[in-house]
Amino acid sequence: MTAPDQSAARERWRRFAAWFLAISYGVGGPGMAVLEFRRQLFSTRFDWPPALIYVMCVVQFASAFAVFMPRMAAAAATALTVTTLGAILSHFRIGSPLTAIPAILYTAVQVWFGLAARS
Repeated sequence: MTAPDQSAARERWRRFAAWFLAISYGVGGPGMAVLEFRRQLFSTRFDWPPALIYVMCVVQFASAFAVFMPRMAAAAATALTVTTLGAILSHFRIGSPLTAIPAILYTAVQVWFGLAARS
């Protein structure tokens, strides 16, 4: 594969990752806020203040749009990575490491996307 082909392939994967993150967090952030508001699902399970859960939801939702802004994409990936690292730690803290697997996978995608957005 030549360098231009590799560049084009990398750009396609970066665009795919951006859409994946945007859809996941554009729907997931508000969905998480609704579940917290109606059932206190996350604050009860992880013993975190509800305000922290809502802040995470806002960060995720805002980052879902920022992944498409070239100057903000790396910062958005960093913010999303911080939220998923918190999720991983929270799952391990309550003794449920297997439920952290999706957050670990999201973290890998976000780190790759952040690095791709910087270059």
